Amino acid sequence: KMAKGEISAEEMEELREAFSKVDVDSNGYISTDELTELFKVANLPLPGYRVREIVQELSQTMDQNKDGKISFDEFVKVFHGLKSSEVAKTFRKAINKKEGICAVAGTSEQSGTQHSYSEEEKVAWVNDTLTEAGKHTITGFKDGSISSSMPVLDLIDAIQPGSIRYDLIKAEDLTDEEKLNNAKYAISMARKIGARVYALPEDLVEVKPKMVMTVFACLMARGMKRV
Repeated sequence: KMAKGEISAEEMEELREAFSKVDVDSNGYISTDELTELFKVANLPLPGYRVREIVQELSQTMDQNKDGKISFDEFVKVFHGLKSSEVAKTFRKAINKKEGICAVAGTSEQSGTQHSYSEEEKVAWVNDTLTEAGKHTITGFKDGSISSSMPVLDLIDAIQPGSIRYDLIKAEDLTDEEKLNNAKYAISMARKIGARVYALPEDLVEVKPKMVMTVFACLMARGMKRV
């Protein structure tokens, strides 16, 4: 039995998916704009002023360190506290309606709009970057090779050459434990080079396409900044 106030693994999973749907530019933070956008996209029958109120309430409660952005940890804390309230119900409804497009922040100068990249475009970017660095490519976000985390490690090394210590990694014939070690290393290195990854190592080992996509999308957002 769970103690009051604890979050089950399933719920955590749901929250991570929800977060990735709201966090369209995959930078690991939700901005007030993204929250407003969420309610708009979800077509909830709410007057504009009500959306502003809700967004304000969510932002004030969620943004605990007051940097104008909501991190995944902040999101979890609030969502948990909000569970029963009207706002939470509305919020859940909005998230369920919105299909997760993970847009990479390719903000064009003129319009200032966010460009969302399709899955094909993301895979193409990943493969171009890997090929340029002389590394193996992937067939997509369900590619079995992802369970070794090698494509992720290779991509990190392609974005920031020399950042991955290949002598610490076993690349072939991996046991489950070795796969998990590679995945932990991949995620901590992704964060280290500035990609705000919130997927878990297990997501890579089990090759969960949705969460795998968020890892690559966060790396893509980071990789595009190096131009």
